[in-house]
Amino acid sequence: MKKSNLLPFTLFMVACQSAPEAPTATAQNAYDPMLDANSIVASVPGTEKWESCYMWHPGQLAAWQQAWNLASSKARCINVGYPGSYYKKSTDTWFKRQVSFDKDTPLKWTGSGTVTLTVDGQSVDAQQSSYTVPAGQHELVFYVQTTDHLPALMIDGQNPADWQASTDGTTWHLTESDARFCYADVLPDARQEVGVTVAPRSYLVQGNATEKNGVLTIPQGSSAVVDFYYLELGNISMTAQGDGELAFTVGETVQEAMNQDQKQFEQFPIPSMKVSGQQHLELPENALRYLNIQAVSGDIQISDIQFTALLWPVQFQMQFNCDDQELNQLFQAGIATQHTCIHNFYLDGVKRDFLPWAMDAVVSSMGGDYAFGEQQISRNGISIALMPENATQQDLGVIDYPLHALIGLRQEYLRYGDLRTSLMFRDRIEGQLSVFEKMQDERGFITAIDNGWGFIPGWDIQNGPEHTGIAAYAQMLLMENFRIAAQFAALWNEPALVKHYTEKAEQLKSSIVDAFWDAGRHAFINGFALDGSRDERLSHHTQYWSVLTGLYPEGDYETLFTQVYPSIPDYEDNISYEKGYEAIAFARAGYSDRFIQTLKNVWGAWLKKGHTRYPENFQIHASEAQQLEFYHRQFGLSLCHGANGVPPITTIVFGLMGMEQQMQAPGQYTFTPNLYSLKHFQATIPVHEGIITMKVDGETCTVTAPKGCQVTVDNRYIPNHKIVVNQ
Repeated sequence: MKKSNLLPFTLFMVACQSAPEAPTATAQNAYDPMLDANSIVASVPGTEKWESCYMWHPGQLAAWQQAWNLASSKARCINVGYPGSYYKKSTDTWFKRQVSFDKDTPLKWTGSGTVTLTVDGQSVDAQQSSYTVPAGQHELVFYVQTTDHLPALMIDGQNPADWQASTDGTTWHLTESDARFCYADVLPDARQEVGVTVAPRSYLVQGNATEKNGVLTIPQGSSAVVDFYYLELGNISMTAQGDGELAFTVGETVQEAMNQDQKQFEQFPIPSMKVSGQQHLELPENALRYLNIQAVSGDIQISDIQFTALLWPVQFQMQFNCDDQELNQLFQAGIATQHTCIHNFYLDGVKRDFLPWAMDAVVSSMGGDYAFGEQQISRNGISIALMPENATQQDLGVIDYPLHALIGLRQEYLRYGDLRTSLMFRDRIEGQLSVFEKMQDERGFITAIDNGWGFIPGWDIQNGPEHTGIAAYAQMLLMENFRIAAQFAALWNEPALVKHYTEKAEQLKSSIVDAFWDAGRHAFINGFALDGSRDERLSHHTQYWSVLTGLYPEGDYETLFTQVYPSIPDYEDNISYEKGYEAIAFARAGYSDRFIQTLKNVWGAWLKKGHTRYPENFQIHASEAQQLEFYHRQFGLSLCHGANGVPPITTIVFGLMGMEQQMQAPGQYTFTPNLYSLKHFQATIPVHEGIITMKVDGETCTVTAPKGCQVTVDNRYIPNHKIVVNQ
C-alpha cells in the first residue's frame, strides 16, 4: 500500500469595504462552468499600471474582506451566526524601510487614504505624493490612515518584500502583497467579481401563465418559475409590460422558490414591484437557481429575463478527463461548486450566510489550489482561521477550527513555495499554539467543556464524537499542528522551537495511541466523554485523521478500509463537508477506488436528481423534504457548499495521480499513479514551478513537468506500464 505521508492543504479570500460595482465580462454570454472550463477575467482591471504593487499589513486584507462579507451577509441573509473572535481590521498602518541611495532618488506613491511620510523621523512636505530622497542612508516611514478601505500603499519601483508594516507603529511584520494589485486606480479591497450573463434554461408555468420563445404571459393569480440551471450569486433583470403588481421569490430549489411563508425564507424577501406600461426591472442581489414570478394583480408580460451571475475572475488551471464519464461529471461539478463559493474567500456557502469558516476554507483550498491557483484566497483563509494577536482561550469558538490554519499554511507552502506567508503570521502561529498548550492536561490532551460550540468535526456525527469531552481526532489535529510548527521552525532556522514543538508532538503521539487505539478492532475509538467515561464508538473522523497523521498502522490498512469502514453505521447516509480530507486519507492508503464508489453513490446520486452544485450535507436515504432541511429549518441546507466540491478534485490529485510532497523539499514531487478500474486518464495540475501533466494510457504513463522541479514516478500500481518523464 502507499506510504502515509504529510497531508497537504491551503486557503483563501478577497473582497472590499465600500465596494464599487462589479465590472462586466466581455465574453461568454452563456457561461457553463460544468461543461466549459474557460477563464473568467475582468475586461479592464485597471488603467494606471505601476512598476510595483500595493502592500498592506499581513492579514488586514482578510480582516477588511471578512467584515465586508459579514455586513453583506447581514444585509441579505436572515440566519447569520459566527462563533469565535477574529483578527480585527485596522484603519491605520505604518510602512518602514531602511534605504541607502548613491544619489538623490525620487519616489512616487499612492495609497488608500491619507498618506504622510517621515524621513529619519522628520516629516517632509510630500503633498503631491512624491518626494526626492537625498543620497545616503535613511529610514523611511509612511503612515496610511483610512476610514472605509484597507490601509494600503504602493510606491513605484519599490519591492513590497523590502518593507515592513505595523498597525501600531511599534511591532513590525513583513508586508503582504499580491502582484495583481499593481494598478494605482484599483485598490486591493475593490470588489473582484465580474458579471456574466446567464439565460433561462427552462420554465415551469402555474395557473393560466404561458411561455413562448422566452416571453412569459402571467395573468393575475398565476405564476412562472424560471430555472437558470446554475446556482450563483447575482442580479436578475427583465422587461415587464402591463398594469399591475409583481411579486418575486427565489431559491436553490423549485420548492424553495415557490414557498410563500416568509418565516421559512433564508434570504430577506424581495419587495414587490408595481408595473405600469413597459418597464425595466432589476431585482436585488441574491443567491439562487430558481426565480418565481407571480402576478399579484393585472395581466403582465415578462421578456428579456437574464441573470447576471457575479463570478470570481479565475483561470481553470486543473484539467481532467478519463474514460469514465460519471467521474468526469463529478469532477466538473466539483470545480463549479468551488468556483461559485469564491467571493473574497472560499465561502461556507452563498445562500445561507455568505461567510468564510475556518475548516471549510482550509478544506476548500485543498481543491481550489489546483483548480484555480488563487494564493491570495488561500492566504486570506489562513488568516481568518488563525486566532487573533494576543489570543486567549476566550477567543475560541469551535475549539478545533483554529487547528486547521497550520494545515492550510503547510499546503500553501507546498503548493506555492512561499515561506513568507508563515513568516508574516509567525506571531499569531506561536500565540495560537501557546493558547492550546495552556489547555493541555498531563497527557497533552485538550478538553471541550459544555459552555460553547465545542468540537465540530463535521455535521455527520451520528456515530460521534460528542462536542464536549476529549475527542481523539482533535488530539490528532493538535499533534499535527505541533509537527507542522516544528517543520516551519526548522525553515525559520529556530532550533529551540524545533525541539519544543517536536517534544510536544511526540508526547501527544504516545498518549493518543495509549488512550484511543483499540487493537482488537484495529481502529481508534472516539475518545472520552466529559465525565471521563470512554466513548468506544468508531467514527470515520478519528480513522481518517489517524491515517493523515501517520498514526494508523500501515500494515492494517486493508482491515481499516475493507472491514472497519464498512462496519461504521450509516456511513453514506449523512455525508458532511469534511470529506475533502477523508478523500486524501483513502488516497494515501491506496484505496481511492472505494472513495470513488462513495462519490458515485452520494455525489453522483445528487447530480442525477438534477442538481448542478454540491450541498453542505447529503442525506441520500431521507425524504426530499428532509434533504433540504437543516438547523431544523425547512430550507436551511446550503445547496452549494464549496467544501463538498473538493473530494472529486483531491481524489484525482492524490489518488489517481498519487501526488505527494514533503515540507523539507517542496520542489520534489512523487507520483504513484493508480488507474483503479479506468482504462486511461489525463490530468493537468498547477504547481509552484508551472504545470504538470500526467497521461496514463495503453501501456505508457507519461509525466510532463516544468524545469525547476524534481519528479519521481512510482509504478507499484501500474507495474506493466512504461514510465516516461519529460522536463
